[in-house]
Amino acid sequence: MKLRLVAHASLLIEAGGATIWTDPWLGGKVFNNSWSLVTPPVWDAAWLEQVDYLWVSHEHPDHFHLPTLRDLPPAFKRRVTVLFQQMPTDKMPQAFARLGFADVRLLPHRALVDLRPGLQVYCYQVGQMDSVLAVMADGTCLVNVNDAEAAAGDCRIIRGDLGPAQVVLNQFSLAGYGGEADRDERLPRKARAIVDSMIANHRDLGAETTIPIASFVRFSCEDNAYMNAYANTPGRVAAAFEHLGLRLDVIAPGDDYEVGAAWDSRPALKLWDEAFARASAAPLDPPTPVELPALIAAAQTLATRLAEHYPRWLLRAWLAPVTIDVRDLEVTLRLDLARGRCEVVRGAAADVEVCGQPLLFALTQPFGLQTLGVSARLRVVRGAKNWRRHRILLSMFNAEVYLRPRELLTRRNLGHLRARMRGGLRQLRYQLQRMR
Repeated sequence: MKLRLVAHASLLIEAGGATIWTDPWLGGKVFNNSWSLVTPPVWDAAWLEQVDYLWVSHEHPDHFHLPTLRDLPPAFKRRVTVLFQQMPTDKMPQAFARLGFADVRLLPHRALVDLRPGLQVYCYQVGQMDSVLAVMADGTCLVNVNDAEAAAGDCRIIRGDLGPAQVVLNQFSLAGYGGEADRDERLPRKARAIVDSMIANHRDLGAETTIPIASFVRFSCEDNAYMNAYANTPGRVAAAFEHLGLRLDVIAPGDDYEVGAAWDSRPALKLWDEAFARASAAPLDPPTPVELPALIAAAQTLATRLAEHYPRWLLRAWLAPVTIDVRDLEVTLRLDLARGRCEVVRGAAADVEVCGQPLLFALTQPFGLQTLGVSARLRVVRGAKNWRRHRILLSMFNAEVYLRPRELLTRRNLGHLRARMRGGLRQLRYQLQRMR
């Protein structure tokens, strides 16, 4: 089994006589133009001829990168097989079809799937969106945890299904922030917790080595650049693994890595140290101006859509109004999604501080509030519990988990819940604890 890093979470995995290309991202910014790659991808269009399968871990744009997928050649899209997790909604298969991909194969939760003789894959879903991919060939098991944030219970299930992994691919740094005001205390803890999680995953999955991926980015806006001061680097992660006597192999874009062979991480560590240092001095983007009427109209439209899919009594019981200081417009809004109201208020203390453009994006896109957190472009001053409820509900809305009985109690939803029953409640508890 061989690996070649392209960029971020994008790799070519050669196994069992086939090549799987993971999470293609070949340039440009993501998350509402809030993240940039630390180094350019290393890519040769001729490599497309080698690719048999295209795996997309989840719909976040640094993994499901629309510009990259849209620009791939039509002949490639007709030939390649897209692999994606099986979910209770058809929106992602439909999205691939609109992009021109002719063959989409959905991977059931926790099922071993034969792609061809001598090559199997396995998908494990975490939370409402993320997924882990295992690739097995020639007696080797590679587990791509990516940024699924698998807990100990998840790893026990995966290892019980597959046995120990020779290689684990894992995210190594911060991938957003909920905006809590005490960031100077909270963000260093979060960065350390990510390294601790990598170490725990390594041990729990029985790995011989871990390869850091999926964090080769910088926060590139004026209102989120503070995040870069807290980010982990591959060098920091390598030191933590070395201290515990655990193997970590660091690779750079374009490197060819053979599983089981000796590997010298020093050239890649030097490259990443220099790349992160250059990135810290790169220019930042200012917030794009927006108009106040657009914000108010977007809030009212979102409230209408929520009322179509969730009982009004539930919305009113779950969501209290939020007071938002729109910093660049120098105006304060009172957002009441439960009652369909958004109005300017004066003299009110803010619950949340944010610039107008990221707020507009949060109100107009189904995944917008998630993007607001991932892009780290807000500050939560008060009412953290109420804001967390907004995040939970709008995450459900994006995942098309609706709570009106006619939409919830469908055969597909019930089958999906039954397939994920083992570990599902534990995952829910874990995700809620992370939001505290």
